[in-house]
Amino acid sequence: MKKNKLNMFNPKTFNNFFIFFLISILFSTIVKLTKVYTRNISYKINLIEIPDNKIIIGQSADSLKLTVSSFGFDFVKYYLSNQTINISSEDVLDNSHSYVITQSNNYSQIDNFINPAFELISIDFDSIFFNYDKLVTKNIPVVLNSSINFSQGYDYFKNFNLLPDSISVIGSEIALNSINLVNTKELVLDDIKSSITQNLELDILNTNNLKYSDKSVNLFIDVEKSTESILNLPVSIINIPTDVNINYYPKSIKVSFTVSLDNFQKYSSKDFKIICDFNEISKDGKLTAEVINQPKLIKNLRLMNNEIQYVFLK
Repeated sequence: MKKNKLNMFNPKTFNNFFIFFLISILFSTIVKLTKVYTRNISYKINLIEIPDNKIIIGQSADSLKLTVSSFGFDFVKYYLSNQTINISSEDVLDNSHSYVITQSNNYSQIDNFINPAFELISIDFDSIFFNYDKLVTKNIPVVLNSSINFSQGYDYFKNFNLLPDSISVIGSEIALNSINLVNTKELVLDDIKSSITQNLELDILNTNNLKYSDKSVNLFIDVEKSTESILNLPVSIINIPTDVNINYYPKSIKVSFTVSLDNFQKYSSKDFKIICDFNEISKDGKLTAEVINQPKLIKNLRLMNNEIQYVFLK
C-alpha cells in the first residue's frame, strides 16, 4: 500500500510544473519591467572644479530628489549605476561666500546628466548652497610636549632646538583663526645622560581639511655634565626716599645655581644683581630680595634667604 503511494509521485510531472512556474515568474517580471512607472529617485550632488584658493566648508543638502517617469528596467539600471551628479562650480551662482545650485539655472544640466530614458517631471528642491571659505596660509609655532628627566649631574643649558620651530598651515580662514600653535606628540624620557636628536611627529590628527607643510620636526637637546655652585652676593635697596635713612641686614645673600662644568669658571659676582624695592615693604616691615640680573649660562638659581631686615636711622 505504501509502495503504491510513492509511485504516485511522477518526476516528469514535477519538472514540467517547475518549468512552467519559472516561465510565469519570468513573464510576470518582463511585464513589470516593460510597464511605465513614475517614481521618486535621488542623486548625490557633487560640486567639482573648485578653484585652488577656495575650500567647501559645508553644504545645505547632500542630495537632490527627482520625480521621473520611465520603464521598469530603466529604474533597475538606475539602482545599478553611479547615483551622483557632478556639477562644475563654473556653472553655478557664486554668491560671495557660497556656490548656489538653483532649479532655474541648473535644470538642463541635471536633465542631461540623468538616464536619458528618464522623463524628468520635477525637481524637489529650490536651492542648494555650498558654503566656501578662501584658503589662506598661516605660520604657526611648534611647541614641544615633553616630560624629560635628567640623570643626576647632567642637565641642559641651551634652549631645546626644534627644526623647524614653526610650520605653514593652509586652510580656511575660519579654521586657522582658532589655531595658534601645534604641539608635538608627547615625548617621555628619563635618566638622560647624553645629547638627544630625535624626530617627533606633530599632533595633527584632527586636520579639519588643513594642509601642513610638515608633519614632523627634529628635536635636538644639548646635554652637559653639571654641578651646583654657591655664591655670596651683595644686596642693594632701590627707591629709598631722599628724606629717609635706613640700615639693613644682611648686606649679602647666598645663592645656589646649576652650571655646566665647561662654564664653571666663566662667571663672577658682577654678573648678578640682587635688589629690594623700598616701595614694596611687606606688612610686617620686611623687604623681599629678588634677582634682576643673572648670567644666561646658569639655571635653577635659588636664593637661600630672601628676607631683608631694616631699621630707620635718625
